[in-house]
Amino acid sequence: MVNAGKLTAIFLGYHAASCTAPIIPLTAEQQNLVWSEEKPLQVQAHRGGAGMHAESTLYSFAYAIDIGADVIEMDVPVVWHDFAIEADKCFDTVPGANYVGQFIANLTLANLKTLDCGSQQSEGHKQAKLYPGAQVQTLEEVLEFVQCYSRDENLQINLETKVDIRFPTFTPPVEVYIDNVVPVLKKHGMFERTILQSFDWRSIAGIKKKFPDSRVGALIDETLVDMVEGIWGMDWISAAHKLGAEVISPHHGSPNATGDAGGTISQPDYVPFTTRQLVEKAHSLGMMVTPWTVDDESTIQKVILGVISNYPLRVGWVASHLGYTLGIRPGPIKPGQHIIAQCLAKGGSLIHQGPP
Repeated sequence: MVNAGKLTAIFLGYHAASCTAPIIPLTAEQQNLVWSEEKPLQVQAHRGGAGMHAESTLYSFAYAIDIGADVIEMDVPVVWHDFAIEADKCFDTVPGANYVGQFIANLTLANLKTLDCGSQQSEGHKQAKLYPGAQVQTLEEVLEFVQCYSRDENLQINLETKVDIRFPTFTPPVEVYIDNVVPVLKKHGMFERTILQSFDWRSIAGIKKKFPDSRVGALIDETLVDMVEGIWGMDWISAAHKLGAEVISPHHGSPNATGDAGGTISQPDYVPFTTRQLVEKAHSLGMMVTPWTVDDESTIQKVILGVISNYPLRVGWVASHLGYTLGIRPGPIKPGQHIIAQCLAKGGSLIHQGPP
């Protein structure tokens, strides 16, 4: 069982160089993924840029700020992507604790703070730079770090509520997210600069109802369409609009439309989920489209609206190559090393030594 009390406590530009190499033309079927030439392109750093730096750490968020990303994507209740602590990302520093493998919802913040989540080479991102001792952060710690480190008042946060109606025992109750996230954002002056998104639309509908001035977005993939449309009684794009979403974030596509991550447009069995027709309908309803998670160059070049990527700098290069104006721009001068150290210390970047 999830301990809701524990989780409630946890809550307390781009400057890409030009490229002149030719882009290989795509097949007629692949062209279906092309949509309107709306500019500028918005680039979102998924988990701070998980392909390049240990994901969801203050170091990855610093990287996103350094390269001038428009938006930093992250998750709550604590700023970590997975429901459970995975062994290829974190390890126990307390002998016999065995926190790795447990659901975050069943751990206290003190438990989580003993984990080293910067020393393991994630299976999916073998080139990412590691930061031994990097710890799981609270939302408050991340917001404090961003405000300390970033000089860009236009930097935005894409905050996913990590809850899933299909797996109620994996996470705290949806009410924990509805009640606790927005007050933290408001406390740190980041409410207006944050989009709240979720695959579990109960959370964003509830947040929008309780905090009507919230900006919310609807995440979805191929496997969720039937369930969402069954619950809402209409096509999912119209449903997202009805609940007040200003952004939809669909999966870009997958092999054989399975919803599996890691597919690319160059695969012969690739089926786009984010199509021209999808984008045109969303735009007709006044919603932005930001597909996820777009990492390879052949797929990036077809995504010209907004991109959530583990490799945000790669997105910038491809977009620049295609002649698109980037929404991000060179930011103010990067802080000196003493400022970086101060901000990392303020956010509590390294694990606390000793037992919880």
